[in-house]
Amino acid sequence: MNILDEHPWRTLGGDAIADIRGHVNHYNTDQYTIHVGTDTKPYLDYTTVITTICFREKGKGAIVAYQKCKTSVFASMRDRLFHETLVSLEVADVILRLTGRRPTIHADVNPKKDALSNITIDAIMGMIKGMGYAVLVKPEAWAADIADMYTR
Repeated sequence: MNILDEHPWRTLGGDAIADIRGHVNHYNTDQYTIHVGTDTKPYLDYTTVITTICFREKGKGAIVAYQKCKTSVFASMRDRLFHETLVSLEVADVILRLTGRRPTIHADVNPKKDALSNITIDAIMGMIKGMGYAVLVKPEAWAADIADMYTR
């Protein structure tokens, strides 16, 4: 079992996606670019993790699938951001194996020096680029922003 099978996938409208592999393959055309983003929301006794797979058609928006799960509480924001990155990389690797295409990974980190997530930006961008993927960070990381909408 891999990350695509661990939890159900849904459309932005909340409809279940019965076959996420078929869904990915259906949109695996030159018409779309593929993007992956993950965001988390910590609560007292668990953390919600949302991952999106987005198929973007230039000038027309995106078709989005998302997966929601719960995991343990992280010791620090740094640990949480690294977990988000690892989840996105794992989903991107499965997409690459399915489609032969490397999605762009949208990291939920901010280049502004006063932002809390800035302390991890170099390491996270290095991880993603080191694995051969293109990376976008805030404010361009719209796939992670979509994930953020579903963390609550």
